[in-house]
Amino acid sequence: MPSEIIERIRAADLVSSWKRDFGVDVAHLFAGVEELTLSRDVDTGLLSFDPPVEGDAAFYQAMRRFKWYHPAHKEEFAAAAEWLGAGGRALDVGAGDAGFARYVRAGAYTGLETDPQAVASAVATGLTVHNLDMAAYRASDRFEAAELVTAFQVLEHVRDPQRFVCEMAELTTPGGHVAIGVPDAASYVADLPDFMLNAPPHHLTWWTEAALGAAMAQAGLQVRAVHRFGVEPWERQLWWMAKLARIGRAETASRFGRRLRARKVASFVGAWALQIFPIPKPARGSTLLMIGKKVDDPAYPRGIE
Repeated sequence: MPSEIIERIRAADLVSSWKRDFGVDVAHLFAGVEELTLSRDVDTGLLSFDPPVEGDAAFYQAMRRFKWYHPAHKEEFAAAAEWLGAGGRALDVGAGDAGFARYVRAGAYTGLETDPQAVASAVATGLTVHNLDMAAYRASDRFEAAELVTAFQVLEHVRDPQRFVCEMAELTTPGGHVAIGVPDAASYVADLPDFMLNAPPHHLTWWTEAALGAAMAQAGLQVRAVHRFGVEPWERQLWWMAKLARIGRAETASRFGRRLRARKVASFVGAWALQIFPIPKPARGSTLLMIGKKVDDPAYPRGIE
């Protein structure tokens, strides 16, 4: 797929910002990396970082200490749950704290999560969550295909997102549905200056509707619905921060780097005060949720290549 480089980013700047903003040391993850590029796919608008430096278990455990990291209630949970019929099975990939389980009332819930602490926390509440990735789950005696397979805010974290979507499809019953929620690259998140949560080793890709639809089609999934939501309570400050950061910013301006530090701090502080004001009703939040149906036709799915 043809792509164009839209920004070059010094790895040292990312390491510095992660340490300053979140107190997380990611230097070891960038060992040997001096520069990353952010490229846009010409056909779908998908943005990708290269090299795709992934976070390790220690990184995500460090992030989990922030209470806001896994909101308990999200509109995407409710919208996805509507696609599970009575008595059906839901398989939640990258379950985190298993927040989606609260919304699964029509059927049975199973989660997959590779963070042992998150698994232990979920199991302690009586939920079925396995410390397995998709490949290990499929190879285990616990495997059972599900009518609804979900991944909320996970796809943007993985090195090979196409394979990830294909694996989700292979865990789905024929005629079942796959629900994938991602940060919307067309939303306000693209305007947040030097925003580390949208950079490696956290986010490795930025997703558009066209890119997610193409990934589903390649996995043998027929897009059935696309959901977007208003600004939710957990993202109010980020929305205001982006609005402030846009003031006086050129469309071609860089998204990362030390020169954005002052703009980042000013917009962050200003957003605290602005939260007292209501968000305009037409304002769109950051979540893009797409529902795909597994086509019951052996000739249609392409599977994992």
